[in-house]
Amino acid sequence: MEYKPGKHNAMEWIIVGMIAVLLFNILQSYLGVSVWRQDSMYYVSSYDDKLATEGRWINHLFFRYLQQIPAGLAILLSYFSVIYFSFQIAFRISSNAYLALAFGMLCALTPVLPVQLEWPETLLIGFLMLLAAPFLSTIMPHFVFFPVMAVLFFGTFSAFFFLMPLLFLKNLTFRKGCEIIAIWIASFVFAYLFTNFIVWLMTGHGVQIAEWRNPSPVNSIDSLLGNIDRVSASAAGNFREATSFLREEILIALAVLGVTTAIFKKQSVVFLVGLICGLAVYVTVIPVGIYVQSRTLLALYIAFLAALLLRDYQKRRSVLIVMVVVFVLSVRMATASYETVSWYKTMTNILVSHLSSSIDYAPEEVDRVFIMVEASESAHVFHRIEKNIALKNRFSEGFSHPQYWVPALKNMGYKHFRVCADLTGWDCEQAMEVYEQRRSLQRDAGIFISARLNSQDLVIMLNPQD
Repeated sequence: MEYKPGKHNAMEWIIVGMIAVLLFNILQSYLGVSVWRQDSMYYVSSYDDKLATEGRWINHLFFRYLQQIPAGLAILLSYFSVIYFSFQIAFRISSNAYLALAFGMLCALTPVLPVQLEWPETLLIGFLMLLAAPFLSTIMPHFVFFPVMAVLFFGTFSAFFFLMPLLFLKNLTFRKGCEIIAIWIASFVFAYLFTNFIVWLMTGHGVQIAEWRNPSPVNSIDSLLGNIDRVSASAAGNFREATSFLREEILIALAVLGVTTAIFKKQSVVFLVGLICGLAVYVTVIPVGIYVQSRTLLALYIAFLAALLLRDYQKRRSVLIVMVVVFVLSVRMATASYETVSWYKTMTNILVSHLSSSIDYAPEEVDRVFIMVEASESAHVFHRIEKNIALKNRFSEGFSHPQYWVPALKNMGYKHFRVCADLTGWDCEQAMEVYEQRRSLQRDAGIFISARLNSQDLVIMLNPQD
């Protein structure tokens, strides 16, 4: 029987409603988060370094405006953008609003999204362009749409560009698919060159990948093979992390469903284009050999979910089966997402609470704050904290490095800092005399202790552990 949406679709509404409740619970969990990552725009005075190392020239241009956007608003806009974009790609191929809405919310429940939003404003323009992409794809020819979107996404978050072919999956033939992929690839190369040109105009040099990413540019066949192994290893690591919330049997069943429906419904091109869009996240970094971080993989999850789940279903039974699968995936993802946000909120609240209790001087009474820490001791202390809070951290960076404490202190009102990791750094020798006396300042409880360095400065240290 052909599927006809109408007044007798109670089951579809129930599934959509249950997924919406899961999503609302995630959004509500952000309440009470007031501290973000140390290099968020809220805490830095310039975006020059990100421009030079990541090429985000649009973020650079709008830096002062992005700083003013409240984190809560940025997060809501980002979630809405993901839902709307994913809804559009699902609706265009399935023509079913129930399935499309369920799919859109599923993509927003991906656990890597909350980690990416630990920098709420950084990717906001990229999310808003994701929101605009479905409309732009209807008014621009392919040879204009793809280059324009490539240039814009490179200025904010290039990985979102990998999703653009998904907007054209409806009735996609092999020939048309090849044409779109060819334009897509050429647009990526063009945008890369254009971005380097823009960065050169602004800085005097092209994009220079940050050292912490450990780049390994290809300069020979051996280095190419080495980078392929390196990127393959990161893909394997990312897969293992995915199995922490999507069990292997679920992933296997999802793969079987995707391949079977693609063959049975003769929509293999849709399946292949989705896989290509997802794998592009890895293929495009082979020339530079950097490790692909899990938190950047939202585009991969959306592309793979589209490849495995989205088809032009004609029967209500088929739609219901897929929506049940979407609901099961949503439950698994929502649980991990909720835990991710809760972990981050708990850790930042612990930081603020313990720093506040250890400092006896108001921000206006302090000029500089020296943070004196030995890395091994800090790693041990924060390992114990994470173990005791009973929340699993899947993708976020930890908080053992003292640079991650600075946003909490800035949120408390302190302004000038010297971060002395392993007791070294600019001006840090000034605080060594105080650090050597920290045993005498030991408290019965608390993570931190503090002491005056002079009449203006303050030293923060870890409370010695017995």
